[in-house]
Amino acid sequence: MTTNPKTPLNTTYPHPPQAQPGTTMPRTLLLFGAGPGIGDHVAACFASQGGIGHVVLLGRNEGRLTSEDAPFVQKAAPDVKVSIVRADLSDVDSVPGVLKEVDALTEGEDVEVVYYNAARIKPTGAALDVSVKEIEEDLRIQVLSLHLISQHYLPRLTTVSSKPALKPALLVTSSHLPWDPIPQLLSLSLVKAAQRTQILALNRAYAEQGVHCGLISVQGVVDPKNKVLSPQVIAERALEFWQKGVEGGAEVNLVEE
Repeated sequence: MTTNPKTPLNTTYPHPPQAQPGTTMPRTLLLFGAGPGIGDHVAACFASQGGIGHVVLLGRNEGRLTSEDAPFVQKAAPDVKVSIVRADLSDVDSVPGVLKEVDALTEGEDVEVVYYNAARIKPTGAALDVSVKEIEEDLRIQVLSLHLISQHYLPRLTTVSSKPALKPALLVTSSHLPWDPIPQLLSLSLVKAAQRTQILALNRAYAEQGVHCGLISVQGVVDPKNKVLSPQVIAERALEFWQKGVEGGAEVNLVEE
């Protein structure tokens, strides 16, 4: 394993990503916002059960990407190539460089799924305690960086949609905050509402072109002990949502039983 986030993890792994039947190139998942919980479980689930041959994990914490996130995915799917890229999605100006780096890592492959899981949860004592600066940072993470990523990949995903065996998708972890805001999470509630509008609009724009833009809306606190809102079950539901393609609609809502 290499600790350099600018090069693939396990570049010499003896089983390089293989093309699936009906395709000519390996299928690739990009996971923005890797980390313990939903991010790593989605990557592991898609890699082990979804026919994905290459997973690229992107996150801010380089040490955790190397020591925890990538090994977690690799353990779940030993024959899948796992790469890591450091990405600070609050720094919008750095995003084009990150995407260029990912392009180099995925050259010759079909980027089939872009999964956006980046989030920052920073509660305040009262609704108006949150500063404009905090709202601006959440907006950069939740909306602006996602917009740049969408601009970069959606045209490519429309090209991938011409291959019958593939299900190109832009998927985003969402929540109940857009319609049930929490005062102590005013900033996150605001930007999650904007992000939901963003993805619903993109779904309307790209569904007819065969690209599934959708939301996995997690309505509550995530805990491994939960029956529905556990990282593993959320990942499995996200996988099912993706496999339905555009027929699956723009959103799947997950509520604890």
